[in-house]
Amino acid sequence: MTNTTQFSLANRKQLADLLNYGMRDKAKQRFDARRDALRDSLIKELAKEKGALTIHQKIDAMTGQIKELQAELSDLGFALDYSGDLVMNDKGDRLYDKPITWRIEEKIGTEADIDARFDSTLIAMMTVASLEDADKLLKSVSEI
Repeated sequence: MTNTTQFSLANRKQLADLLNYGMRDKAKQRFDARRDALRDSLIKELAKEKGALTIHQKIDAMTGQIKELQAELSDLGFALDYSGDLVMNDKGDRLYDKPITWRIEEKIGTEADIDARFDSTLIAMMTVASLEDADKLLKSVSEI
């Protein structure tokens, strides 16, 4: 015997909502998960076929070596900046700043030396007797 009871409009709406919002969303979630898993599997298969897995393993190994070398570099007081140039880190600043500053001062002097040279030249310029003497004074500071 078949049940011939008619569904009301409200019953039909409930079933439609169940299909549309409950079951459809779950089916899409399952589909997404299966698609993502299959995609990952196919990418790995293709990577193995093309030799990319071997390269990836080499990169991982070298990345580890790079991190070890960076740690050694840091222990010495140095680091690499964003462009790969060698710079001193905080430890290096504490260890090497004074000796480097002394060597710079030994080779080229200080800003105070420049100020003193210009001040003395300025005083000499006030008492210069000729244009030629003034030219000599200007040339003496233009080489700084």
